[in-house]
Amino acid sequence: MLNARIAEIWRYPVKSMLGEQIDHANVGPGGIQGDRRWAVVDAESGVSLSAKRYPDLLRCRAWTSDGDVMVKLPDGRELPVSSRDVGLALSDLFGRQVTTRSAESMATIQHEFPTAVTEGEGEPYLYAPKTEAFFDSVPLHLLTTGTLKKLQRLLPASVIHRARFRPNFLVDIDEIGFIDNDWVNKDVTLGSLRCHVIDHTRRCIMVAHAQGDLPRDMQVIRAVLKENDSRAGVALKALHTGIVRKGDAVEVRAH
Repeated sequence: MLNARIAEIWRYPVKSMLGEQIDHANVGPGGIQGDRRWAVVDAESGVSLSAKRYPDLLRCRAWTSDGDVMVKLPDGRELPVSSRDVGLALSDLFGRQVTTRSAESMATIQHEFPTAVTEGEGEPYLYAPKTEAFFDSVPLHLLTTGTLKKLQRLLPASVIHRARFRPNFLVDIDEIGFIDNDWVNKDVTLGSLRCHVIDHTRRCIMVAHAQGDLPRDMQVIRAVLKENDSRAGVALKALHTGIVRKGDAVEVRAH
């Protein structure tokens, strides 16, 4: 029997920026309330920028304060996400005219990704995920400590940290290994919330980027590609709405 509990819950109010750890989350089929509802977008086209191509996005942090989303810029300023100064500072940082927009203000959500996603290189292409907010493809992502411990064994000289993988839910388990490879097409219950595992989470250059105290480390993405066919974690969709709390038990069942 799986002995598993939710160790951490994370929300990322602005796509590709660092996020915030929370004790509980309101979750539904569209993801965690407030997760990736904002993005940095091209001022003219409205296409969102990704840290896959613009890793300096990971030098910014976004969090929710009294219902508003705040952003801490690389120069230390803390401003509301909709502030004109946020767009001006990021335009200078990226060398192109950008602004911030909410998902609710967008008729179509599109992302700009590099052609060689695992290296973060190549000419950009546009991708429309058909989601309610600025997700890459699905609204929820789960990662286990078993995966992190397995990667640390494979890369003893690297710093393997959950922040590289940007999960919504970090699940603490006793096992070491990629055990969630077998969870696809099964149901995962987080406390009282039942979710369906849609797919593996396929990894890209994001896991290698520097962020906070974590250095850039290409060995991380190379190990994930070689040892587990680019997989680390699973993609979920909630089957109803509910509240998930840190410490909730996690169960996996055949669909």
